[in-house]
Amino acid sequence: MANEGLTPARIEVDEHGVPRSLDYGDVYYSADGGLAETDYVFLQGNGLPERWRDRERFGIGETGFGTGQNVLAAARLFLDTAPGHARLHVVTVERHPIPKDDLKRLYPAGHPLAELARELIAHYPDLIPGSHRLELAGGRVHLTLLFGDALDILPRARARVDAWFLDGFAPAKNPQMWQPPLFEAMARLSAPGATFATFTCARMVRDGLAAAGFAFEKRAGFGRKREMLVGHLAREVPAEEDPPWFPRGRPATSREAVVIGAGIAGASAAWRLAERGWTVRVLEHHALPAQEASGNHAGILLPVLSAEWNNLSRLASLGLGYARRTLHRLARQHPGIDWHPTGVLRLARNERHAAQQLKIAARLNLPADFARWVEPEEGSSLIGARVEQPGWWFPGGGWVNPPNTVRALLDHSGIELTTSVGVKHIERAGKSWRVWDEGGSCVAETGALILANACAVNELLPGALPLVPVRGQISLTPALAGRDLHAVACREGYVIPVREGLHCFGASFAHGVFDLAPRLEDHLGNIERLESILPDWAGLAPERLAGRVSHRCATPDRLPIAGPLHDAEAFRRGFEGLHLGWPARRFVPARLHPGLWVTTGHGARGLVWTALLGELIASALAGDPLPLTVDLLHAVHPARFDYRQMRLAPEHRKPWSVAEGDD
Repeated sequence: MANEGLTPARIEVDEHGVPRSLDYGDVYYSADGGLAETDYVFLQGNGLPERWRDRERFGIGETGFGTGQNVLAAARLFLDTAPGHARLHVVTVERHPIPKDDLKRLYPAGHPLAELARELIAHYPDLIPGSHRLELAGGRVHLTLLFGDALDILPRARARVDAWFLDGFAPAKNPQMWQPPLFEAMARLSAPGATFATFTCARMVRDGLAAAGFAFEKRAGFGRKREMLVGHLAREVPAEEDPPWFPRGRPATSREAVVIGAGIAGASAAWRLAERGWTVRVLEHHALPAQEASGNHAGILLPVLSAEWNNLSRLASLGLGYARRTLHRLARQHPGIDWHPTGVLRLARNERHAAQQLKIAARLNLPADFARWVEPEEGSSLIGARVEQPGWWFPGGGWVNPPNTVRALLDHSGIELTTSVGVKHIERAGKSWRVWDEGGSCVAETGALILANACAVNELLPGALPLVPVRGQISLTPALAGRDLHAVACREGYVIPVREGLHCFGASFAHGVFDLAPRLEDHLGNIERLESILPDWAGLAPERLAGRVSHRCATPDRLPIAGPLHDAEAFRRGFEGLHLGWPARRFVPARLHPGLWVTTGHGARGLVWTALLGELIASALAGDPLPLTVDLLHAVHPARFDYRQMRLAPEHRKPWSVAEGDD
């Protein structure tokens, strides 16, 4: 899925302060009073705030984010009137997002929504297609911004909506949006008793709502509008079903969970649950957290680009945005995490690779504050050291100290960390999971168990997932006189600016090697990679370098694994007919291990997407809207490898392998 179709809005603001779309020739809100219109049409029209006064969770869906005014007004009202422990979840769609600088102009100091608007703008995502999860007001408001065509992206969302703000440019100006698939998606995403309100009474809107199962009535409109519509879902409409081979896990029945593994993946999942008020216990077999791949001196965050904007590109790009928002928040609370949003320069490997990347640049038309192509002279200026190749400059990338980040995530009143616990066995007992240590003692019992222990998942559930440990060695050298570096630089390796007097560079990539002692030949390889990035940095002596070795947990398709864990043996028996071309209706949904979840297989990009995948698991366990669209949910689903194998005839099924490299 390419970036085609996502074009930023072009707006002008008239003398009354009302923004108008130059592309649709319509205003974003009424000249008779934008906030008053929002209150009358959408808030009062949906019976708010009365409907959420006794609710712990309330969901709003919106079909046109626009300036964000409806969302901010609803959030402000929620914060003022809902119970203090309650959460508001808003899922909103925008095909033409307004650029951040334009949003700033719409919410000057003194605006009634200025405080919330400043927070929204501070966390505003990159203008790239997909699902962007933001948390506002200390986590009391969860906002899922779906950037894309509503008819395409809303049906791929997973949420339960209590009240709809059916907004957007008028049907006469934008008939493409007000189509039957929009109303059908609304119905499938609606919770029992869901309501809607809209400013328009156009015939195509009434017909679409009625066909989708909504009852409605006309009311007096706002300002110069004579009438508006309000209504509710009048008949039961089943939620969108996932294919039987990608079943959804059920929300937990209690607010307690156990996480196995105190690396970046486990800490991220634990933190997102704790932020929701859960009690989480994290079990770690080392004496300290972040002792495996999350223990490196420094790590980088950057996206991956592909001409077809594939799942890897999409997940890494969305994950980068969420990770950046998470790190900014953590850095305010824990300055010692060493988060440095310096930007990242990724150089072309050779002339052919550069030509391919230029085609990507032309096709995707990415916003410059997300990614732009730069020539060697500009790249050298950006990082403060000479490079010889062109490449991508990612302004939103950067580097961080992973161990400090893990410790900051685990430093939460809702999280209990227990170290030096070697988990040997897990078993299902009634409605709970029991966790047994190497000494034969039951060390934990829980209804929700999250496996975040990298390749050791297969020690607890042999053969469940195709996970492979890949040895990686980084090299460390004292800061070199006259060799400064302002930002991360990458090519086939990477080099990171000075941290605690050391440059970190690397890294090697080796299958089937399990020695944890640094090797001279790997230092030599890292030096070669470093010199290919920064030719003026030649001359390092490998025998004088320090190093660290860890094993990345990799998957065959380079995507991570996150979601509910299936019963692999039952899956393989139950889907034997897949290779014969049987349709989905011939199969019953795959059997899951109830209450068992996994986040693993993060490869060399754990810092990029573990925060988002931790939010995914926490959202699923809590019954909240999911932060990914269904296609990406399936792309990271633990059952995807068994599904792909079962589509092949038995004689063509082969063991999985992991490709060399990670780009």
